[in-house]
Amino acid sequence: MNVLILSVASKVLLVQSFRAAVGPRGGRVLATDLGSDSAGLYFADGVVNLPRTDSPDFEEALLRVCKDERVSLVIPTRDGELPVLAGLKGCFRSEGIEVLVAAHEALADCGDKRRFVAACARLGLRTPRTWGPGETPDEFPVYVRPRFGTGGAGGLQIEAADWKLQGEHMLVQSFCPLAEYSVDVLMDLAGVPLQAVARRRLLVRAGEAVKSQVESAAVLTEASLELCTGLGLVGHNVVQAFWDGLGEPLFIEVNPRFGGASNLSIQAGLASPERLVMLAAGEEEAARRPRPVRCGLTMLRYSQDLLVEADQLARA
Repeated sequence: MNVLILSVASKVLLVQSFRAAVGPRGGRVLATDLGSDSAGLYFADGVVNLPRTDSPDFEEALLRVCKDERVSLVIPTRDGELPVLAGLKGCFRSEGIEVLVAAHEALADCGDKRRFVAACARLGLRTPRTWGPGETPDEFPVYVRPRFGTGGAGGLQIEAADWKLQGEHMLVQSFCPLAEYSVDVLMDLAGVPLQAVARRRLLVRAGEAVKSQVESAAVLTEASLELCTGLGLVGHNVVQAFWDGLGEPLFIEVNPRFGGASNLSIQAGLASPERLVMLAAGEEEAARRPRPVRCGLTMLRYSQDLLVEADQLARA
């Protein structure tokens, strides 16, 4: 069974996790990226070339690669490619190729933070207090961030003295001083919840945790599974929330894909790459069985250099 990871960039740990999953089954992990200098390419079993997802040739090229390379599972990793792949999912499934992406409606609820707040309200789940466009908050500080986008880019804490009316494309919410968590949520290929692992974000840089610790947090993980089920998500998803360790969590957003620090949850016991491979291979019982979680496992991220000769770059 072969797996294709799209927009691999520097997601080396994700490549390694899928290689560990398919290797014993005689499978290979292929990777692609627009840049031949992307580190993840050099850890895959093979590299394929594809046009940009907005190219009219993308669908035909992707299907040809999947057929030629006997790919059974396609893993998108970049927000911008998810809507395109959602439109191709049915066609590819008819060819025996599973594309790990949710439906358009679910992606829209995740990609638009105002829609996300409304979706949580429908599901009876809490978010930070939210003000509409043109409304002035009656409490400060507030946290203002772009309505679209992930990773905390453009977010800003604002006090009353610095307040200015915000437009349609900004989301204004109450500032929350609680601990911030990421919850890696594993759903099956049809959107049935399987398991979730919560990790407290101890240190964040550019919107991504560089220090994080797995915690036992049944209230948070159960609510996150409920959220992903209600949204109609599939595969691996990353829920962001504030939580005081006791009451109901306050949900911020969901990234319907693998996250930058998801490796901690994977190694702590979630084992989502292995279980997704099992599901795609029809090994339902083993994939659905909950795994023990290593609470307290801590990630301390550091950088590492990959040195590549100039003539090796051309292979991508």
